[in-house]
Amino acid sequence: MAQAAPAAATPMTFTANLSGANEIPPTSSTGTGFASVVLDPMAQTLQVNATFSGLTSNDVAAHIHCCAPLGTNAGVATTVPAFPGFPLMVTSGIYSSAVFDLTQALIYNPAFVTLEGGIPQAEAALITGIENGQTYFNIHTVNFGGGEIRGQLEPAPEPASLALLGSAVLGFAMVRRRRRAL
Repeated sequence: MAQAAPAAATPMTFTANLSGANEIPPTSSTGTGFASVVLDPMAQTLQVNATFSGLTSNDVAAHIHCCAPLGTNAGVATTVPAFPGFPLMVTSGIYSSAVFDLTQALIYNPAFVTLEGGIPQAEAALITGIENGQTYFNIHTVNFGGGEIRGQLEPAPEPASLALLGSAVLGFAMVRRRRRAL
């Protein structure tokens, strides 16, 4: 009897809208940004993309903090000061990473690995943190060393969910139009 092949997990995308209002405590920055993280727990990989602009001073760090609930601060989980190749010493930029292997030390802050008890534990904590909404993407600058703009990583809507939402909005608009016509 042939064994069934194991089911492959679908990579999951998480996004964050970056702003000074999301910092704890909030900053006065009018800088903005957007980050997306593609996590594939089965392949043990992570890809990071970000765009940002309008920072009050040059950025000096960019990474993911883990593992604390929304509205609280957490330690830096990923490499410091920034992901390899992240544009530093600028006030705006675009970043698209390679695919990082979560089993390798390159992706992590050494202090996070020590705190978690090793790379396998750090990997598990980061994956769990991302999946459970306990991570945020943060960009630090000269003016705001604790972070100028940040955003909580949240699951991106699936295409089917977006289509359903679009249908609901269209249906609502049609009902409103009919009611006005009556």
